[in-house]
Order: sequence, then structure tokens, then C-alpha cells
Amino acid sequence: MLGVKVEAPEFKGIEAWINSKPLKMKKLRGKVVLVDFWTYTCVNCRRSISFVKKWHKKYKKDSLVVIGVHSPEFDFEKKPKNVRKAVRELGIDYPVAVDSNMETWDAFDNMFWPAKYVIDKNGYIVEVDFGEGLYKKTETKLQELLGVSKKPEKEPFLAYQPFQSPETYAGFARNQGLGSGLVCDDKGCEFYVDTEETHHPNIIYPDGRWEQEKNYLKLEKPPGKLSYRFTAREANLVVEPLEKKAMADIFIDLKKKKSITVNKPGLYRLFKSREYEEHELGIVFHGKVKAYVFTFG
Repeated sequence: MLGVKVEAPEFKGIEAWINSKPLKMKKLRGKVVLVDFWTYTCVNCRRSISFVKKWHKKYKKDSLVVIGVHSPEFDFEKKPKNVRKAVRELGIDYPVAVDSNMETWDAFDNMFWPAKYVIDKNGYIVEVDFGEGLYKKTETKLQELLGVSKKPEKEPFLAYQPFQSPETYAGFARNQGLGSGLVCDDKGCEFYVDTEETHHPNIIYPDGRWEQEKNYLKLEKPPGKLSYRFTAREANLVVEPLEKKAMADIFIDLKKKKSITVNKPGLYRLFKSREYEEHELGIVFHGKVKAYVFTFG
């Protein structure tokens, strides 16, 4: 994209604007613009947003305009009311465009969460940074365009390590295979039995009456358990309750560590440590849920 001059496309198909009236790219000429593509269950986006918030506060008096474009990965993230809750919880006070149908995502020809596009005062894209990291590179370009010199934010230690467990999706569209056997009864073939004494790493092992659909595992009849052997400092699960709330017990290495209440669709932290460690994770749900993806950090 940066080999030739590319004019930033207009915002398209925005269902709602948060923290702002509707904005037009052409009316932002004369200002430096930072467009941040994100979605609220993306753990990488949430870590990256802490820098975007700092830049907004640090450079808004220097004519920087920060715009978050919320382009959803899952259906529940398409609802503006859910995005508004996430924006409030994350303490975001810059404008957020709710791109529920991914039209602005497509207009930018974007492919990743998070993604940052730096746009100069003439409306041209001059810097594109994907994923976590590269914060100093992004901020240096912002300062160059704004004509200011300030101490850059401290670059964090690289969050991802080669041996870290990968994102693991529960639905059949992106799942590489479940670890448990599927048993059929008179009600169908949605009963999984986990008979493994030792779990292989980075594989989901369901136990109970789960149904695997395209984008998630759906617990049809509680209780139901998901097991996963992981290596990371942090383990999370994107999960959606199908009732008002669903209680869940969290086990680490077969020992119960805590209980959580799943009362809204989103990202739930299950484990956190200062060191990279291998652990056996178990989650017992006592209410109906949809489990989408395990993520790690």
C-alpha cells in the first residue's frame, strides 16, 4: 500500500458513532489522523488500545485526530449497545465508528486486528502498522507529521513467544480438531466424553452435551466442561451466555482456583502469571453458553 500514494478512503457503512458526531475523512484535511481498527474481544487490540489512548491524550492539542473503527469478529460484537459498553469499560473517549458490516474494513483493504493507519494532513496514508508492537515506529511518524518532539511511550516487552499457545477457535470453521470423542444417544450426537488421562497441548477437550457449530461450541445442557493444556502467562476465553448469566468454575492443574459469572458476551480472563508456564486448564459451566476462542498472552 505504501509504495505509491494512496488516499485514505471514506468511512463507509458506519452503523453508529460513539463519542462523536459522524465524521468524514475529507473534512479532516489539515489534521493528522490515526485510524485504529479493533474489536473488543481481541486481547491484542485491548493491549494496543492502551497506547492509542495515551497518544490521543498526548497529541490532541497538536491537531491529532484519533478514530477507532470497531470491525467485529463475532456476531454479538456487531451490536452497537455491546460496543458502547466495551468503549465505556475500556475508558475510550476518542471517536469510535461502529463498522458492523465491515464496509470501512473493506474500503481500507484491511486484514488484521489491530491495525493502525496514519494519515497525513493531505489525506494520504503514510504509515500502516499491524498487530501489537511497533509503537515507537507509529509514534515517531505521528510526531514527524505533527511537527512536535515529545518523549515516546515506553515500548513493552514483546507479548508473544514462539512456544506460547496459539489462538484456538472452538467452531468447526477454524478448529483443527477436538480432543474428545463424540457419543450418540437417542437425542442426537452432541454428547462429548473426555476419556483422556493426559491432554495434548493446544487442543480443546469438551465434556458434556456440547454442539460444535461454525464459530463456537454451544453447551446445550449444563453442566459442561472444556479442558485445554496451554503454555502462556495469560489465558482468556471469548464466551457468550445464553441465559441471563452462567456461573463457571475455573480449575488450574485440577485444583479449583476461582469462579466467574458470565453475564455478557465478551473476553474473560481465566489465568494470569508473571512467567510463561504450562498448565492444565479446566472450565466447568453451570449455565448455557457459546464458547468461541481461547486466546493467550
